Amino acid sequence: MDFRNAWAIAVKDMREVFSSVSIYGPMLAVPLFFAIVLPVLTFYVTIYAAPSVISRISSLPSAPPILQGANAATFMRYFAINVLGPIFLTMPILTSSVISADSFAGEKERKTAEALLATPVRKSELLLGKIMASFIPTIILTIAVFAIYGAVTNTFAMGSFHEYILPTAAWLMMILASPFLAIVTIGIVVLVSSHVRGVKESQQISTLIILPVLIMPFVSILGLASLTVAFFAYVILLLAVMALALFYVSVRTFRKDRML
Repeated sequence: MDFRNAWAIAVKDMREVFSSVSIYGPMLAVPLFFAIVLPVLTFYVTIYAAPSVISRISSLPSAPPILQGANAATFMRYFAINVLGPIFLTMPILTSSVISADSFAGEKERKTAEALLATPVRKSELLLGKIMASFIPTIILTIAVFAIYGAVTNTFAMGSFHEYILPTAAWLMMILASPFLAIVTIGIVVLVSSHVRGVKESQQISTLIILPVLIMPFVSILGLASLTVAFFAYVILLLAVMALALFYVSVRTFRKDRML
């Protein structure tokens, strides 16, 4: 396999993605909105409603012990990690699904698959190039969003509580889980794209991965699980196994002629 061919395909696809504002516009706007607006809302909820929210959650039979008698700073740290953290884990899923769906199924809609398949590239080179085209922008954007959120949150926390809220070990484990979420999403989209007609059908499959992630805040608030380092270590292990299995199946089942 010639890595240069795979990289050339990846560069071509990334240029196509970022040449269309209809693709990269929502992909950039939504994460940046979350990264800036959500910590601001969290800060005001912490300042003005923390005692009420803490008492309501603490009244649950299986309430998290950390909130028992918690102050505003502890509540803000808990909320940033256990409630908003999983929301940010949807970023690599959404971003990678948009790019990978356009990369594979988009070739059918743009009628560019014929020219691509006419080039002397191997199946493995084509598949690797398409995966890199989705994976690289996703990871860059995800790390940027986490960094912006952390900076905004710490700015408010330092101004009010004279301490930094982030990063914590659990927060860093969330960031570490992001590449695995992206790879799993891309692997699923690759499999689906070869059997559907267009981009929209491919993107819809990402909802299957988003739903379990969005359940995490409720699981944490109800005390059914704690979003600790150990929890995310198990999540990363599971995602790694899924990523390897999906990559293997994708390589075995991917056929270039299905892109026509």
